[in-house]
Amino acid sequence: MNDRGKTGCGCLLTILIIIMVIAGLGFHPVSLKSFTKCLRYGDPIVTADAVFVPRFPEDKNGELYGDAFREYFAGNGRTIYVEDDRVPGKNIGVVLSQMSKDRGIKENVVRTVNPGDTDDKQPSVIKGKLKAAGLKKVIVIVPEYASRRYHMIYSRDTAGILYMIKPLKVSYFQSDSWWRDDLSRVLMAREVYSLLTYYYYLLLKKDTGK
Repeated sequence: MNDRGKTGCGCLLTILIIIMVIAGLGFHPVSLKSFTKCLRYGDPIVTADAVFVPRFPEDKNGELYGDAFREYFAGNGRTIYVEDDRVPGKNIGVVLSQMSKDRGIKENVVRTVNPGDTDDKQPSVIKGKLKAAGLKKVIVIVPEYASRRYHMIYSRDTAGILYMIKPLKVSYFQSDSWWRDDLSRVLMAREVYSLLTYYYYLLLKKDTGK
């Protein structure tokens, strides 16, 4: 299931993404379907210290968390870290603690990571906290459509942590007909925006020498 992605797509991939999204319905469905494959990246999964699940608000049924529990029961991670929700009145950690109890998992297995206050600081804050926890190998579970972006973000880690990206096919994203589904189109547009923002950040960082 896990296929090693190629890191050589770079800016060319981003340009293709922009062209294909703008063209939208004018493209043949075969081309649009193949476009989603460009966004997919998967690492070979080996036994890790922990499983990490970033927060995706669209994952209303907890499909990503369910897969994290499966990895835990398979022995691929001793601890499950989840990105805490910054929406007032919601605490993902409490919800997942109850889910873990229902599955017979000890309470201290599920832990939350606060992502910080702003999106531009989020990846570095999370990676810093995972490093502070003494982790060496981490499985990162994300939807397929976001897996390449997370690979680019976490593959640049220089703290000696091995991050393994596991792309999960989720029911709320129609990869074979995303251009026909309202939510899938929104998620695709958001992913394109996130990729562009990430590349802009890299260029800005390079220009400023930071």
